Amino acid sequence: MRLRIQHWLFGGFLGVTGLLVLLLTMLVTSGLRLDLIGTFEDELERQLALGTWVLERSEHESADSLARAITSLIGYRVSIIDTAGVVLADSYVAAERMYQVENHRGRPEVQGALQGHVSYARRTSATVDQPLLYAAVLVHFRGAPIILRVAAPLDTIERTVTRVRRTVTLTGLAAMAVALLLAFALSVGLARPLVVLADRARQLTAGDFSTRVPRGAAVAELSELSTAFNRLADELQARLSELRRDRDEMGALIDTMAEGVIALDEQARVLRANRSARSLLGLPSGMQPGSPVGALVRQSELRELLEESVLHAVQTREIRLDDHVLLAASRRLDLGGAVTTLLDVTETRRLEQVRRDFVANASHELKTPLTAIRGFSEALLEDDPPQNLRRDFLASIRNNSVRMQRLVDDLLDLSRLESGAWTADPARVSLAAVAYGAWAQLEELGADKGIDFAVDGDRVVLADAQGLEQVFRNLLENSVRHTDPGGTVRVACSAPSPGLAQVEISDDGEGIPSRALPRIFERFYRTDSSRARDLGGTGLGLAIVRHLVGAMGGDVWAESELGKGTTIRFTLPLAEG
Repeated sequence: MRLRIQHWLFGGFLGVTGLLVLLLTMLVTSGLRLDLIGTFEDELERQLALGTWVLERSEHESADSLARAITSLIGYRVSIIDTAGVVLADSYVAAERMYQVENHRGRPEVQGALQGHVSYARRTSATVDQPLLYAAVLVHFRGAPIILRVAAPLDTIERTVTRVRRTVTLTGLAAMAVALLLAFALSVGLARPLVVLADRARQLTAGDFSTRVPRGAAVAELSELSTAFNRLADELQARLSELRRDRDEMGALIDTMAEGVIALDEQARVLRANRSARSLLGLPSGMQPGSPVGALVRQSELRELLEESVLHAVQTREIRLDDHVLLAASRRLDLGGAVTTLLDVTETRRLEQVRRDFVANASHELKTPLTAIRGFSEALLEDDPPQNLRRDFLASIRNNSVRMQRLVDDLLDLSRLESGAWTADPARVSLAAVAYGAWAQLEELGADKGIDFAVDGDRVVLADAQGLEQVFRNLLENSVRHTDPGGTVRVACSAPSPGLAQVEISDDGEGIPSRALPRIFERFYRTDSSRARDLGGTGLGLAIVRHLVGAMGGDVWAESELGKGTTIRFTLPLAEG
């Protein structure tokens, strides 16, 4: 049986008013109970003060007689408990039965009293089997701390709350009956125009756009609803035209999406493929709808996914298609068929691999010096090595600390460069002067290896002075590290084309294999990892050089032959005039 709207409205009013009465009763009774308990607690605190006064002035009476004396004064049960939780006396328990009373150390009011303040608790007493409100305080009796506890029955509070609850409930039910009579009359009045509106809506769905709803409703909202309904027939045709236009626009939007979209019917025939999907799969632009997937998609894994998507839900998969990595996600349609999106995540996966390689390399670079520092430190702490060996250990700790600091500094520099936080401050700079300045910082290392250094030519360029000095320092340091003792390092400055200066830094060291040249400017890349770490490099110098030169408007590249040395070239804009 289907209910009419006035029945629903009346039922709603009934539910709301009943809920309000219930909530009002609960709130009033709970608030009253809390107020009464608060008052009761204040009364018990005064009784505790009286009991404390009695205890502090009694020197010869027993604890049992004092408990009963206090009960005769205040009318409530009194317990005297030592700090270990043993009940020494209870006015409701005979003295010869006190040994049967369990330890009260775990009672919440006892715990609170031991912390130095008046503590309260409510529960049903296991001794007298009735709900009680407990109040306890720490006092001194004959020079020793004890706990004085008073327990008052809660029956009076519950009886008062029950009487108030009954009164509030009866009053609420009477108010509820009056409200329901008014609600019934209101629901009938509100439902009548809605019944008429429902009848006109059925005519409209049958195709009769000439039907109208009378506008005589006394309720403003119903009058507005009638007006809106009458406008619906006039606007329906316009809306249908707009929907057709929106459909065409949506089709154009799908065609311009970067993700590939393929729509299939329930027979796994391609109904539509946007431009990106056609480009990824190599489909013809003028393909006709209804072609089977097997005839259009050659990649077996993707073809199986498309065929499965029209039968049941399939999980998102990552598929490799030629040089592309695609993320394929399908969704079945309620009316049959499915829609599959193809997202090209090739670049994302490449960046993720770069990130993983970076984390692994950075962790490895930090682990080696940390292991050395820890090992030598433990040796110094646990053993007592000779003085010369101690100096060697300390020197190794210092060298590894410097290596870690250089690695962290290079990582910070590289992070600033890659994030764009560093910008060049162009100024007129002499290439030869900067080269000599950078060599001065490496002169001791070069002198130890007997390396011959020279600068040929000079040009004035527009560059950031500090950034250019770091470029020279990193490149010269690499040349010195990879050049055998007695070798040479040369810097040559020239202007091979108008407006452009070129710097060549060459050495006659060990050289770089040709297969490694395209990757030497990557972070942490080394042609010989073990030898490079022995030489103390961080593997970040050339990556920093590439970013610095690029930020100053230049380019950098390398030429090398294994066993015959290496030449690093970079360009910078010449300073005019």
